[in-house]
Order: sequence, then structure tokens, then C-alpha cells
Amino acid sequence: MENWYLPNGLVYRESHLKRESGLILDGHVVAFGDKADELRSDFLGEVKDFDGKNKIVSRGFVDLHVHLREPGFETKETILTGTQGAAYGGFTNICAMPNTNPPLDTVERLLDLRDRIAKTAQVKVHPIATLTKNRQGQDMINYAAFGEKGVFLFSDDGDPLEQHIARKVFQEVQKVGGILINHLEDKSLIQEGFFYEQIPPESEYLMLKRDLKLVRETGCRYHAAHLSCAEAVELIAQAKAQGLPVTAEVTPHHLTLTYEDIKEPKGHFQMKAPLRTEWDRKALVDGLRTGVIDCVATDHAPHGREKEHGLYEGSPFGVTGLETAFPVLYTNLVLTKQLSLERLLTSLTSAPAQLLGVTPELSLGAEADLVVLDLNRIKMVGVDGFRSKGTNSPYTGQFLQGWPVLTLVDGEECYSWK
Repeated sequence: MENWYLPNGLVYRESHLKRESGLILDGHVVAFGDKADELRSDFLGEVKDFDGKNKIVSRGFVDLHVHLREPGFETKETILTGTQGAAYGGFTNICAMPNTNPPLDTVERLLDLRDRIAKTAQVKVHPIATLTKNRQGQDMINYAAFGEKGVFLFSDDGDPLEQHIARKVFQEVQKVGGILINHLEDKSLIQEGFFYEQIPPESEYLMLKRDLKLVRETGCRYHAAHLSCAEAVELIAQAKAQGLPVTAEVTPHHLTLTYEDIKEPKGHFQMKAPLRTEWDRKALVDGLRTGVIDCVATDHAPHGREKEHGLYEGSPFGVTGLETAFPVLYTNLVLTKQLSLERLLTSLTSAPAQLLGVTPELSLGAEADLVVLDLNRIKMVGVDGFRSKGTNSPYTGQFLQGWPVLTLVDGEECYSWK
């Protein structure tokens, strides 16, 4: 593990930005401020100095919703390339969705996945197990067995829980203290197509209303994935006001884009939930600003370059998001004064970290999972600049401001811009 001294930075901890130094020894945070300066001058071992002048030093970002594609779809992404992209984007902890082949529905498959992670991952990867066997919505998995292995997040991802099994699944996940993540899409309400005209907001908020009723009846902890409409934000607000154990996430693209922004290649704007109206976008921003929505999650869904030349029959949904999340949000929300920098940092760090059960912020004795951000750095998003295999980004060609320049995991450098 490496030792680091970071003087002159604006350190984000305890919900505040404070100009102070930080010292990392043996992969852990050991001092801030004057104490860090003093210990650095007295320390005789090897230390890497990184000047934090005009930069933000923060706990590394945490993403609750990432598709790494491995095993089964390595042409789109691998654990290696996905986590390289995560490090580039300042993420030190990511949660891997189970829509792989085979899906993560047995402990044996979990052990195989963890072995893959140990061999190639550049950041910390937390697996999410399925809700049902083979994600088919018919038979439940052994939630307790996963809990014994430290996995307590469950989702069938792109396959929403059907009515006939939903109540029983909520009850069983509650028994093991798990968190249920449902893909909010009533497929009986959608039409064939790719965008908001065919995937109406009712398909999202009516299923959310059903799920919140089940939360009320079972007490199951519940996390709402990738909200996209104003009605869903209001339902989450009502649930929290009633004291229900509910949290919610929103993606950078739903916070910054609407259907009116869709242009060629349209495949770069094809995601679920779809982009909606400006009214919906503003409701999502307001929900994040006020804490109704807890955190930002990228829903990183790489598809290589297969959608660069337009849509086609069976065109897959999803956009890449890990590498551009912070600059997208800083440029479009913080610089335009729609969201404070502190709230943005909280939504990427302590809020998702607390839900995941990992160290929520930089603190004395904590593992040194951190990111350094240069708020003045401006860079264009280009298809050849991605570490991920996925280049399907709606921000391609845009100049964005505020990029990570250093990412550490347990004090080890996993990305730096020099």
C-alpha cells in the first residue's frame, strides 16, 4: 500500500469543504490539516506528494448501478475494462448488476464472480444477486445463502417483478434484511419502440405505487432504480414522509437531458427508463437537491460501438456512464446553479456508501478510497477516449468541465492524469 501527502486541497468531509492537507499511510487516512503537515515532515519513509491546489479531495465515488457484462457478454465489457472506466471517473466502489450469462442466482456463481473480480478489478466491486432464478420471475433464489456471503442487494434488473410473485419476494428479502431493487417498468403499458412515446411514465410510477404498497405491508427495505418522471419523485417523497424504508437513485442523463435533446446517432440516447420532458427533469433535480432522491447512480450500460450508426431492430437499451458522471453533473447542474457542489458530492459518496454499508466519507483511520477533482479542467468527450468498451454516450462531442485527476483505492493509485 502506498503513502500519499495531499497539501493545499479543498477536502470534502463531514458535509463541508475545508482547505487542508491530508496524509495517507499504509493505505489509510491518518491525519488532516496541521497534523498532516507535521507528520509528513517527520516521516522518513517514501511518500508520494500530490499538490491539491485548486482541486477537490473527496471520498471516492460509489455507484449502486453498474453493468459489467462479465460473465457472458465480454464483447461489450469486462470486469477489467469496466473498472478501469470506473477509476477514470473517480469511482472506487461499484455494484455489479446480475444481468449476466449466467445470472448471479447461486452462491457457486457468486464465488466464480468474486474470483474474477479478485483477478482483474481495478476498484472495489460489490455483486448484486438476482431476485428470482435465472431472472425469470418464477422461483425465488436462496436469499439467506447470499446474505451469509455478505450480499444483501437483490434485483432482476431489466426484468420487473411480476404481480404473482412480488409479495412473496418482498417478504423473503425482508426476512434476511436485504434490500430489494426493482426495475420499474410495467411492460403491459409499453409499446414497441425505443423512446418516451412508447414507454410512458405510467409504466414506471404505477409499478412504483404497487411496490410501495408492498413495502408498507412487509417492511422490506426498498431502493428505487433510475427514476425518470415527476410522479415517481412525488411517490418517493410521500413514502419517506410516512417513514417507509425507501431510498432512490437518479442517473446523470435523466438529470441533464430530455427527449428534445435526442439527435443522431439516436442509439446513444436509447435507455430505460427513457428521457422524458423538461418538467420531469426539473422534478428529478429538485428531488436530488432536497434529498427525496438519495443518490446518483450511472446505470452504466456499455454496448461497445454497435449503436453508433443508428437504431435497428432489437437495438439494446443503455448508455455508458461511469467516466463522465461527475463532469456531466458539475457542468450542467453545479455551474448553472441548479445544484450545490456539496450536494452533488454527497449524492456520489456518503449517500450511496451508507446504503451499501461501506465507509461513507474520508475520516481518520478509514481506508484511503478517494478521488481528486480538478474543477477547472475542460475536456471533450470523444469515442476514442473511453477506458470502457462502451462508447455509447449521449455526451460525445461535448466539452465538459471538472474531471477526476487522481483515484486511489486503499491508497493504491488506480488512475491519474498527468
